[in-house]
Amino acid sequence: MTVSITRRDFFKVIALATGGFAVGLNRSTFADTKTDIFTPNPWVKIEPNGLVTILIDKSEMGQGVNTSLPMLLAEEMDADWTNIRVEFAPADPIYAHPWFHTQATGGSTSVRAMWMPLRQAGAAAREMLRQAAANKWKVSIDSVHISNGIVHSGLHRTNFGGLAHEASLLPAPTKVILKKPEQFKLIGQSIPRVDNLAKSTGRARFGMDIQLPGMLVAAIIRGPHPGAKVKTFNAEKAKKINGVHYVLKVNSPTCEGVAVLADNTWIAMQARKSVEVEWDNPVDTALNSADLLDKMKHLIATPALAKTAVNKSSASATTHASTIQSTYFAPFLAHAPMEPLNCTAWVQHDQVEVWVGTQAQGPNQQMISELTGIPTKKVNIYTQYLGGGFGRRFAPDFVMEAVQLSKQILTPVKVVYDRTDDLTQYYYRPTALCQLQGSIDNNGMISEIKAITATDSIAEGTGFEKALIKEGVDQTSVEGLHDIPYLIPNFNVKWADLHSGVRTWFWRSVGHSQNSFFSECFIDELAYQAKTDPLEFRLKHLKHTPKHYAVLKLLQDKSNWSSTLATGHARGVAIVESFGSVVAQMVELSLVDNKPKLHKVVIAADVGTVVNPDNVKAQLEGAMIFGLSAALYGEVTFQNGHPQVINFNNYPVARMDEVPPVEVFLIDTQDNPGGVGEPGTPPIAPALCNALYVLTKQRIYQLPVIKV
Repeated sequence: MTVSITRRDFFKVIALATGGFAVGLNRSTFADTKTDIFTPNPWVKIEPNGLVTILIDKSEMGQGVNTSLPMLLAEEMDADWTNIRVEFAPADPIYAHPWFHTQATGGSTSVRAMWMPLRQAGAAAREMLRQAAANKWKVSIDSVHISNGIVHSGLHRTNFGGLAHEASLLPAPTKVILKKPEQFKLIGQSIPRVDNLAKSTGRARFGMDIQLPGMLVAAIIRGPHPGAKVKTFNAEKAKKINGVHYVLKVNSPTCEGVAVLADNTWIAMQARKSVEVEWDNPVDTALNSADLLDKMKHLIATPALAKTAVNKSSASATTHASTIQSTYFAPFLAHAPMEPLNCTAWVQHDQVEVWVGTQAQGPNQQMISELTGIPTKKVNIYTQYLGGGFGRRFAPDFVMEAVQLSKQILTPVKVVYDRTDDLTQYYYRPTALCQLQGSIDNNGMISEIKAITATDSIAEGTGFEKALIKEGVDQTSVEGLHDIPYLIPNFNVKWADLHSGVRTWFWRSVGHSQNSFFSECFIDELAYQAKTDPLEFRLKHLKHTPKHYAVLKLLQDKSNWSSTLATGHARGVAIVESFGSVVAQMVELSLVDNKPKLHKVVIAADVGTVVNPDNVKAQLEGAMIFGLSAALYGEVTFQNGHPQVINFNNYPVARMDEVPPVEVFLIDTQDNPGGVGEPGTPPIAPALCNALYVLTKQRIYQLPVIKV
């Protein structure tokens, strides 16, 4: 594939949006100060010894981007994979996400968004090295070839480092040729992850590992309700504890708080127990789950209060042979990453340094600059490994708390959350109530579906309103509901904004996490209403979309869908398209002591071009387990304004012995890659509940399953 662009477009599209290779930039903006190091673009540095360093501007939170993204560059460079070092890129506008327009990681977009830019960057670096060799050896560039990091022409032969100086003097190419899929040597291979050794030996550095000279650790008493303010506080007892240095007021994005700063985490967390705080609560703190449910019921019963997300009507008259109606409920959910939230900040007179595992370097850099008055170019964010993100580490609260405290004392401060802090400080997946009405015609096909859902807007107040709210409808609130792939001649979806008063946030797979439970369980209901096998029923309604049809047929085959099961076992199925990928799942289960016992999960997926098969399979497995845990146990409830969860004793997660054998099958195509980190989450809840219906003949209309 030849990519040809004008120099103006090159600068505009590639440089500013980081939407392609950046060799056309003035390389002084990112070049190494050592003239013998070749820096053809912001992602690559080549040293005289031939070592290739690839900088990754995305956050590594277990999804494998620090392996898959370098593979794209190395593939087009024809680099020696064993001679590559991977580092986290600094926070810098040059690394702005081409879709988000700020440096960030989320939405299962890392490989999707960087598929072309990084390949183009690698191809451009390759061409500059070839031209450098041709100039140095005085040969035609057509005779210069690169293989596994070695540049050669006739008897001439050198590694990349031998041409670093000459290549650094060349202008950027404006035309590059990308490899065809059949030429790939790395893409499509299960390359071991580059962080395997570091993580298995404890050398990988997470935010919790940061230790700085003179650093204090902060434990914060945060307001009991959203918007709560500190009226007064008494810290006399805390200040008398050995190792406590300060007790300071801090303003979190959700509420105010009081921070105890001490020599270590233990002292800080013990001392905060002795601080007495009187809160000035806002008027609407009487938040109760029962009241919210009543409010949602009122909203879905009053369509005039809702906005239309999709309204499709068939031109021909349709006969409805039978009609059913159901209402589904999904609770608030916490993210609960295994590494507690933490951030280390050091505000100085002329710069700010921050060590953090974050998904949002760009937004944080901007907010820190606004808070401190220090220019963004002097706000240095050093990205660490993330012990789980799931969207929670896209939020700014824990970062801004650390910066605020350090600003007050001009000393390094590490803010550390314990599990209770993490579970009670909001940023939840929204609760939702959805009413669906569907009809079957005389041919056993869906003739109509009407849906109305009541849930909070996630996008409101995030800065992403322009991208996510269209014609008054928050797309995160209806995704997985208004875009289901089935052939439905009459289709109407409405959304009512709940305005619960709870700070809701992006949670792994976002709106698909609840809406796919609603829609795929309801499709199952319609299948039984039509007296048709639920998988066959789906296939009948997917013939117009070959991608979905192929995935479901693959699942049907690999799961032995029509085979006879052991007595007391049942199967369920679901298929969901999200983040550019189609994933279908089959669950086989039984009941043991009246609890679901999963025996097998089969996953079939089309994620486009598979960059690293093992990593894709691992992500689909992990996402499924994440969704399974939430479906079985996940729930945050409120009483008198307080979240009723404090730890894993009342916010349980699935244990290892609850996870069944999982088989993953991929349809590898030559399409651009789809997302992988999240699409495995949405199908598991409906597949699980659909299997339970087969076993019990009772529908599950609300999550978590364990409460039904």
